Parts: sequence; C-alpha cells; structure tokens
Amino acid sequence: MPNPWTNPDLLPPDEARSLARFIAARSEIPDQQQAYLALVEVLAPRAGESLLDMGCGAGAMARRLAEQVGASGEVVGVDISKAMLAVARQGAAWPHLSFRQADGLTLPFAGGFFDGALLARTLMHVQQPHEILIELHRVVRPGGRLAVLEADWGTFVVDHSDRLLTRRIIDWRCDAIDGNNWMGRQLVGRCLAAGWDIGRVQVVVTVGRDATTTHFGSLRRSADLALQHQVITQPEFETWVSELDARLASGRFFATANEYIILALKPESG
Repeated sequence: MPNPWTNPDLLPPDEARSLARFIAARSEIPDQQQAYLALVEVLAPRAGESLLDMGCGAGAMARRLAEQVGASGEVVGVDISKAMLAVARQGAAWPHLSFRQADGLTLPFAGGFFDGALLARTLMHVQQPHEILIELHRVVRPGGRLAVLEADWGTFVVDHSDRLLTRRIIDWRCDAIDGNNWMGRQLVGRCLAAGWDIGRVQVVVTVGRDATTTHFGSLRRSADLALQHQVITQPEFETWVSELDARLASGRFFATANEYIILALKPESG
C-alpha cells in the first residue's frame, strides 16, 4: 500500500496541505509531547550549537531546538515536502531558525557542519534509511551526536476480549501500512552499520486510556483499513470496534506502544 508519509507532495495539493496541518496538530497531543520531550532531553542541546532537524515535518521539534540553542546558535529544519515546510515556516519565530527543502540523501551542507542532529519518525517512511544515516554521519562533526526516535508497531498492545482478531488487525497494520513498522527495534543495528557508536538507548512507553492520546484513533484507523483491504469482514469490524467504543465510554480502554530513542555518537576520528 502506498505510504503518503514518504513524500506528501506526491499527493494532490489539498491532501498534502491537510496532512501537514494534521502533523502540526498531532504534535500537541499528550503522548506525542511525551516522546518529543524525551528526544530533546537525549540530544541535550546546548546554547550556541548548530543543530539539524532532519525530516522536520511541520517544525515542532525544530522550534524546541531553537529555544534550547538560543540566539547564539542555529537550527535548520530540512524536509522533502514543500507542504510540510509551508506549515513549519508559519511558526518560525526566531532568526536563528530556518527551514530548507532537501532530500535526506544529499543534504546541502558541508561535512561536519552541525554539532548534532535529530531524526524523529522519519526512517520508517524512507526507502533508503541506511544511506540517510550515512549522510547524517557526514554532516555532523566528529564527536557530534544524533538523536533518533522511531516507533515500533510490533509493540502496540490493546486490551480486547477477542485476542485472535486483535492480533490479526494489529499484525496486518504493522506489516502492511505506513512503512517499516519494525524500525524502532532496528535502530541500534542500523546506526552501527552506518558508522555511528551507540551512546544511549531509551524506551518511551506511551499509554492511552481515553481519546486524548493517539492510541484510540490509530486503532480505529487500523480497523477501517483492515476492512477496506478485506483483512476482516464487516461483522468482525463491527464487533471489534463496538467493544473499543464501549471500553472508551466506560473508562476501560487501555493501550500502550513503545517508541525507541537512540543517542548515536560520531567518533572523534570519524
């Protein structure tokens, strides 16, 4: 199934703009805030540093970095999508924050230009994650660092009475929709293969108990898509979703997902 996140600009313009606005709004949801805050803490930006936000989307993380490095520093957000960058630039309130359109395979920066870089939920959506990690290794200075955040849909769990149907829906969602959904568990191996050292590994467990987090909406979308692709039948869909709705209404909805953060270090001799 085509992945709209790989390059939103390949969508009709209205859909691309809608996707960019969705990403901007999604960044304010509590479980997303939890993961983003953890990622920034791992990168540990310092005043005066030059930092790159690769795959910056609507710019939420780039703005966080700009606050941390201050006016003596520099933050550049890079994304392949004009639609995403148009939304990102609307919130660019600092002169030391800029956004550029570029492909992650050929970044328009000299070697060792940045003190550090950040990559949030991008590798799962690209065709050449290894080459992107190598290119980031090139533009980060020796002794610099890269903080990477990726989800892993294989760790998504939800309380439901029908275990077999739940597994069928979630496993299909993991294997068929929106890119490489095992990227979280692959981060350590992929970073090592691209020449990075591993400085730290952190697991962020997000919990959904109501509709204020992304868990419930993600599960409903999974069921919708499974029905559309004939993975489940209409009666199965109605039974599974009705129980989710009932659990939500009664306060018994419970779901969790793991996200993985890697602090990768470029060797001083690299």
